[in-house]
Amino acid sequence: GSVYRPFLETMTLPGSETPHSYGGNSSSTPPANAASEINIENGSEPISDNDNMTHQQEQGATRQSDAASDPVFHIPAASVERRPGTVKCLFLPHGLYAVMPALFSTFAWLSSLTQDGCDYARLTGPIVTEITNDPNVPFLDVGFNQYRVPELDSVTGQWLVDYRLPCEDYDEDFVNMDGYWRVSKGTAFLSLVFGGGGALFLWFSSCFVFSRGTWRWAGYELLAATIFQALSFLWFLTSMCHGSHGMDSCYLYYGSKTDILAASFWGVSVLLIFGRYPKATNKAFERSNRRVEEADVPAEVEMTGQTGDDELPLEGRVANEATRTTEGDAAARIHVGDHEII
Repeated sequence: GSVYRPFLETMTLPGSETPHSYGGNSSSTPPANAASEINIENGSEPISDNDNMTHQQEQGATRQSDAASDPVFHIPAASVERRPGTVKCLFLPHGLYAVMPALFSTFAWLSSLTQDGCDYARLTGPIVTEITNDPNVPFLDVGFNQYRVPELDSVTGQWLVDYRLPCEDYDEDFVNMDGYWRVSKGTAFLSLVFGGGGALFLWFSSCFVFSRGTWRWAGYELLAATIFQALSFLWFLTSMCHGSHGMDSCYLYYGSKTDILAASFWGVSVLLIFGRYPKATNKAFERSNRRVEEADVPAEVEMTGQTGDDELPLEGRVANEATRTTEGDAAARIHVGDHEII
């Protein structure tokens, strides 16, 4: 109940040569009348519990008055916290021109996906008999990985392909999948990847503003798709299409024709992209700014307890902190006799 704190280690009372230990690591405890034995330096009244409580109440009131006198800063809420949804989707910010390469590239990608894997070309020649082990089959519908065997229509007497039948895998004992074959398979796959990715990326230009570099990057993707699609036609140089002393032949069929259409559409998209960059219209920016202004509701944030140190340089802030620390330490010191209690 006195002004002593537990962190006091030792102190010597006035008129006594024996140090008394209080708190800390010492096991001794202060006497019950310790507060009455020690007087303030220029007074004779001991510090009681009521005086200590009164002193603490006065300090609390001083802090409240200081906080009330601190400056209040009014700042926009937008500079305190980022507003959600600041990225706005605009309707055709680049105009209708940006939709044209997106449409052409999408048509190219879809046309390349319509083939079923065994209708890329039509194969004729002695190799057909070797693959089917049937000398009556005149041709095969072949692809990169599988083939389909036609059936004889007993009514018309013609060989027809039933596309409801599943495709069959190649027997590598009769079919040599050489380097041209493997390269064409890889480039056909890459054309689908770059073409589909570029088409999807271009559709974002109907909602967001593209810079000139971003616009050209989409063109590079479609250019890669066009080149890879053209390289896939190396498949017609395989030994299966030129075997049996030149008697075997491969002809364009549904899959290869759709790939030609896809390469053409991707090429048109590339020309549209590199031929012109459609700048974002002012109306699009006006709509965007209007939406941002409507969402930017004025708000104020009161920041109490600030002394304006943020406006000072680093040296000024360090000096202010040192001053506050010194003042706080001085207020916490109590002189008892010849000793100073902190």
